[in-house]
Amino acid sequence: MNAIPPPDPYEHLLQTLSAMQLQIHALQAQSRSLADAQVIDSGLTMLEQMTQEMLTVVRSLTDEQLLPELEGRTLPDALSLLVEDAAEQFGLSSRISFSGIDEQGRPEEHTLTHTAERLLYLFAREALYQIEQHRETRKLRLTLNYGSGEVYLSLEDDGLPSGDAEEGTQSAAPPFAANDPIMQRTDPCDTAVMADLRYRIEQLGGFFDVQQLEERGTRFAVHIPYIPPIRLPAPESAEPVTPSASATSQQIHVLIVDAQAVIRAGLHHLLEAVSDIQVVGEAADGVQAVSEALELGPQVLLLDAQLPNGQSLEALRQIKQLNLMTRVLLLTTQDREEYLYETLRAGADGYIWKESTAEELAQAIRTVASGEVHIQPQLAGKLLSRIGRTQPGSEVLTARELEVLQLLARGMRNKEIAARLYVSERTVNFHLANIYQKLNVSGRTEALSKAIAQGLVKA
Repeated sequence: MNAIPPPDPYEHLLQTLSAMQLQIHALQAQSRSLADAQVIDSGLTMLEQMTQEMLTVVRSLTDEQLLPELEGRTLPDALSLLVEDAAEQFGLSSRISFSGIDEQGRPEEHTLTHTAERLLYLFAREALYQIEQHRETRKLRLTLNYGSGEVYLSLEDDGLPSGDAEEGTQSAAPPFAANDPIMQRTDPCDTAVMADLRYRIEQLGGFFDVQQLEERGTRFAVHIPYIPPIRLPAPESAEPVTPSASATSQQIHVLIVDAQAVIRAGLHHLLEAVSDIQVVGEAADGVQAVSEALELGPQVLLLDAQLPNGQSLEALRQIKQLNLMTRVLLLTTQDREEYLYETLRAGADGYIWKESTAEELAQAIRTVASGEVHIQPQLAGKLLSRIGRTQPGSEVLTARELEVLQLLARGMRNKEIAARLYVSERTVNFHLANIYQKLNVSGRTEALSKAIAQGLVKA
């Protein structure tokens, strides 16, 4: 059975890279206006946080996937194979000790998560790599103990660190290491791999250390608890950002809506330098966007066009149905013409690239606030292309709805369609309901007949 891939990591990367570019634009605008060092430093801190978020995303995606070496094997079996292969390769004697496991090599009382098992295996592999750099090594010892509250793993050797080699001894490091200060580090913990492992292990509430033994040899040891600590997110301020009365009479009030806090902060920072625009609040999803729009009454709502689960389109429709005076400017990282056309039909007042400069974004806000429609030239071309192919009076199906319809035409059931598209069956039912409504039909048979007649799918 194939594992379900993680939910759209590329989109997340794309969104955050766009936010980083926004932050860079904001810093550039500040530097041109002779901003002080504190503002620049704040922007750089924001970029650092975004980079850290991307590292966290990549780490989480990799940690959730099972290592090939652990597929079909218990952790003790995989570690035994790893150490025995290393000992055979380097001509060493090995001693392996396990405790707290049953006859099948599984923990007697506790179960480790896949993430914890992955990190323990990676730690052992990196420790063996470090031991490989030692000289005069004769013995290897692996200990794995499933205790009452944590699992403990250690790897020991009896070699001497490569830094203690006598003059003239060939270094195990590659020839370019001599001029590279990073490659010259002697502390086994002071490597990129070990630093990354330390961070990930600490996120599980564990820790590791590397100790030089009294006479000779090194011990690499790691502790990981069975139950990770509960980390509560820092509470966000419940009060919206409100401008002072003296500064808002001629300003355009803007509400920012984006699922990612770093992007909201980047947009907020980008608009701070624009004198005639005031950010009055932020929202993280479609429901909050509608609620904040009702409460704050912004003139312009900056709405991320790619909110999860189709929330952008739903929020747009609700705001327009409520007959609010709020104009909606969509921010996008993609130029999907079907979606662009659908949002404009739903009442969007403009479309702009998320990575636009401060000047471009400010001008777009002013345009839609004045009652005009703003669409960047590249996106306008896509829109005109789509309009040219649309029959008058027809209700347009989204790309995803067409995909569901195609799978329906192949005879797939809802459950099979959900598995094929890596979505829930509830999401498939939602798409089918929209398809039936747009085609003005009552069921799948009638929907397929009408879709075939209109050339939407092939018979």
